[in-house]
Amino acid sequence: MNITAKQYAQSLYEVVKGKKDSQIKEAIKNFFRILVNNNDIFKIDKIVANFTEIWNREEGIVAAKIISARKFDNKIINSLNNYIIKLSKAKRTEIRQIVDKNILGGVIIRYEDKIIDGSLRTRLADLKNKMVK
Repeated sequence: MNITAKQYAQSLYEVVKGKKDSQIKEAIKNFFRILVNNNDIFKIDKIVANFTEIWNREEGIVAAKIISARKFDNKIINSLNNYIIKLSKAKRTEIRQIVDKNILGGVIIRYEDKIIDGSLRTRLADLKNKMVK
């Protein structure tokens, strides 16, 4: 039987949810034995990606990227964090900040399948398009 990476990830989530650390360690050891026995160890990257997605969804966690032209201080990050929680109705977020000088200013927020583009670069491009019309 061919087991998909998503099926493996879902099974692993079911086995570890609500368990103590020692139980989780044992479950992961057994999980790797199963992967090796089934010659499916090559699926590990996809399994981890699927597991993370399942875990985040089930635990109410939203992974978000905040892209800005400069590094934000904690106060701004906390404000953006609260904004993302409000929009996504998540319990909490995992934010990764990325500095990209090419956006000139403002911020781009990416979470789930959504993009909120408040960058200066995009605003200037929109203004240019409006002026051309």
